[in-house]
Amino acid sequence: MLFWCVAGGLFLFHLLYIWLTPFDLSPDEAYYWDWSRHLAMGYYSKPPMVAWLIALFTKLGGTHSFFVRVGAALFSLGSTVVLFYLGRIMFNARTGLWAVLIANATPGFAVGSVIMTIDPPLIFFWGFTILLLQRAVSNKGNGYWYMAGISLGFGLLCKYTMVAVVPSFLCYLVFAPGKKRWLRRREPYLFILIGLLMLAPTLYWNYSNQWTSVAQPAGLVDNRNLSSFTTFLWFFGPQAGILSPLIFLLVLYGLWQGGIRAIANRDDRYSFLFWHAMPLFAFFLILSLFSVCYVNWAAPAYFTAFILAVAAVGENKRWRIRVKKRILFWALLIGIITSSLLFAMDRARKVAVASIDLWANISGTQISGVKVIPAEKFFSNRLLGWRELGAEVTKLLDAVGREHTFLISYKRDYVSELAFYVQGNPSVYLLNLSGRIESQYDLWEGFEDKVGFNALYVTKLDRDPPESFARAFDSVTAIKTIKIYVGKEVINGFSIFYCRGFHGLKGT
Repeated sequence: MLFWCVAGGLFLFHLLYIWLTPFDLSPDEAYYWDWSRHLAMGYYSKPPMVAWLIALFTKLGGTHSFFVRVGAALFSLGSTVVLFYLGRIMFNARTGLWAVLIANATPGFAVGSVIMTIDPPLIFFWGFTILLLQRAVSNKGNGYWYMAGISLGFGLLCKYTMVAVVPSFLCYLVFAPGKKRWLRRREPYLFILIGLLMLAPTLYWNYSNQWTSVAQPAGLVDNRNLSSFTTFLWFFGPQAGILSPLIFLLVLYGLWQGGIRAIANRDDRYSFLFWHAMPLFAFFLILSLFSVCYVNWAAPAYFTAFILAVAAVGENKRWRIRVKKRILFWALLIGIITSSLLFAMDRARKVAVASIDLWANISGTQISGVKVIPAEKFFSNRLLGWRELGAEVTKLLDAVGREHTFLISYKRDYVSELAFYVQGNPSVYLLNLSGRIESQYDLWEGFEDKVGFNALYVTKLDRDPPESFARAFDSVTAIKTIKIYVGKEVINGFSIFYCRGFHGLKGT
């Protein structure tokens, strides 16, 4: 009963937050929303699930940021339920509840509950597949194998990282006591086959589109002229940020203890959870020694690691009960504080800057809030100003005439945000002069057929259009500058150019 109160309370909070939030869609959210207007079996850099889900919810509720994001809250609830039941099955309800509390207190899980990207559905299907596999190897019926295969397929349609479940599960069957017999049966292979068959149409789409959604993530893995120690720190250090410092230490302790109890003590419970966490985490940890790795890539590994962390503390016989409670309590409290600051950071920043400016006015001391709290340091700035930009561009578009004017920008973030926030949700084009496929916009029909049309070109503040693009028009005129403020600080800015008489890029 307590668990359902916690889960229900968190879900209602997430729904309320995404309804009342002052933040606009993130560039990635707007980008995936634009995908959802062109349903396909695959997209540049990602499988299609995130676009399908956004299309479903916006079809039901309308083109509103709430319905773009509602899937994040729903999948967060699903992940919370799965995490609790997996913890309860492997240990007990107390372990499951604490794992839920610890997970939901992390900033990474908190953001994934209100921002709709590929990660919320991926985490759910990752955890759900593992839960079904646990039921399957516990001889609860062949149906669990088939359901696990379907869940694997859905996960693969979210993100290719889902494939890591397969080697993790095979490692468990190989190293866990009494599980090798499953390797001589057909069920594990049917589980894998079902998942791959569900992915087959997306693989065919990739084959037909130069393997773009496979090649792009692979292209991210490069050294970028950084030292191996630097790339390692850039990956490992921020893990304490997305989990909060004490929870991160707790998770590392859980993985260490889980490995000992899985390999040395041959404890099946720890073995199952360890092998579904450590291989993925270790893979990216090693990869970060050779290449840049994004901080969220190892996120699925933490699903079972949360249970390991709580169980390792709870079953430590050398610690008193009071010590165990304190460890879990302080990890939870620091996590909650860290996540709360994340949710409220923009408001806290406004208060801090206003207080500094007030003190400067009263004391006569010249203190700049900008210098003390630089605008560019705040992640929330990526979620502000798009609505204002859309409103201004709407006015300009109506003034010059929509029928013979198209919108274009050089930056993917600008294109997707304009498509969402300009009234009428027009098609917006990406200017790509490189000749390479660099985003989904390069796979869609471009603006080459707009000869004779005019254009509104949106760019960064005080940046001119490229000369080759400007030469493709009869005239190009700067008509508007837009500055986005937080208090007295400028956090973003745009320049808009009116381009008359497009006569094609070829030969310019």
